[in-house]
Amino acid sequence: MLSFLDMVNHYLGYINVSVKIKNRIYVILGALGDLYLFYIAVRYLQNGHPFWGLLILLVALIMIYFVYLNTVYYFTTKKAPFDISPKIEKLLHMKPKDADLEDTKPMVRGGRNIPANGYFDEKKILPGKLTSSATETASIQQLATRLQQNQLLQLDYSGLGDREIMEQTQRLGKPVYASGPGVLIPYFEMQTENNQLVVYAGINQAEKQRVGVVSTVGLQNVADVCDQFELYLANATLVGGPFKVLGRTNLIEQDNPFTVAVQLAYKHQSDDQPQEPLTTPTANTRVSRYDEPGTMSRTSRSAERDAGSDSDSEPMTRTSRYHH
Repeated sequence: MLSFLDMVNHYLGYINVSVKIKNRIYVILGALGDLYLFYIAVRYLQNGHPFWGLLILLVALIMIYFVYLNTVYYFTTKKAPFDISPKIEKLLHMKPKDADLEDTKPMVRGGRNIPANGYFDEKKILPGKLTSSATETASIQQLATRLQQNQLLQLDYSGLGDREIMEQTQRLGKPVYASGPGVLIPYFEMQTENNQLVVYAGINQAEKQRVGVVSTVGLQNVADVCDQFELYLANATLVGGPFKVLGRTNLIEQDNPFTVAVQLAYKHQSDDQPQEPLTTPTANTRVSRYDEPGTMSRTSRSAERDAGSDSDSEPMTRTSRYHH
């Protein structure tokens, strides 16, 4: 029984569900394991082993108390009575989850997440639209699962509670995604295939998969832009997934497939062509006239005249007359 529960716990890591649903599943599995401990304790007592039976029964009673606390915490919005969690945190010098998130928020805001393929000028970056087929959409879902397994994707709604999520949805009128603003994909590249800009993405270069084709850049089609600009893939972000929206009285969580949002940097093709240097005309002075190669001095003209007269005086042979 315990091996079966451990196997289910292991395979839950490969299922792409929200953190709250996964914790609820863990609570149910813990309750089943606790019931199994009660069964073992009763069997020990029936077989004449009171020491081991009472010891296992005591452990089962302690475990069922924590199952009760987790049930109230994950399945309701109430606070469990007789909760000793704050005392345990104070005794072991542990910080609550909210305090840890508040300590890490300034560190995240302070740095800049620069993609591995370089930094582009934000003034020359436009959003692109990625068109994905059914196979490419399945590859994106597999990428999200791999990111979650390697702790690169946290579906915890950026550490927000239900009250904060409700306030945010009321203020902005938009759903709040479990992945937050999105996660930068570790590896991505763009290749030209059959006059199309194909985007590949993955957790690394060895696991890259085709995730879609760029159809538009800004408000224009790619075919209209490629003739005038050179396009580069600036970044690729994994967005979407499960989200929460405000219902009539409380929040409603819905599942949504993950997608890839891309941004492309552009550069004019004329920027790579070298420009001819501009020449400044010089004044035709008396000295420059004599320095020009096409200008002949009086002495050179007389010498050429003498050479021409000498050549005319030479006799022409029969062969030279035809070549003259």
